[in-house]
Amino acid sequence: MDRDFERFNGGPNEAIGNRLHVTISPQKLILLNRNMYNLLGQPGAVYLNYSRTRDIIAIEPASPRLPATFPVIKNIMNYRINAAPFCRHFGIQIDTQMKFVSPQIIDNILYLKLNEVVSVGGRKRRKKVNSE
Repeated sequence: MDRDFERFNGGPNEAIGNRLHVTISPQKLILLNRNMYNLLGQPGAVYLNYSRTRDIIAIEPASPRLPATFPVIKNIMNYRINAAPFCRHFGIQIDTQMKFVSPQIIDNILYLKLNEVVSVGGRKRRKKVNSE
């Protein structure tokens, strides 16, 4: 195959009941779907860790009473972690909603590779201009 082709690593859509879905937004919110949250052990809070050399975020379940933990907040459809201070500290820049292609849980720690993401954010809508 010619070198000018790029492979899409996002894969096909999966049934919602089977999907393990984690995204990070430009507002630095990490969103976990219910399946991923359950696999992680339904933590009330997490520690956020980062490997600069491997460009990987590691999310480690923790007690909400411990210092430096980030609360996991239930939304209507998912669970969110406000990771803005974490991203600012490590200089992690997110310009659009990004889905982690292959999130992995090993020894009860969720690993998210920042070099294995696909954009799932739509285009920004233009505001209608009222002409009177």
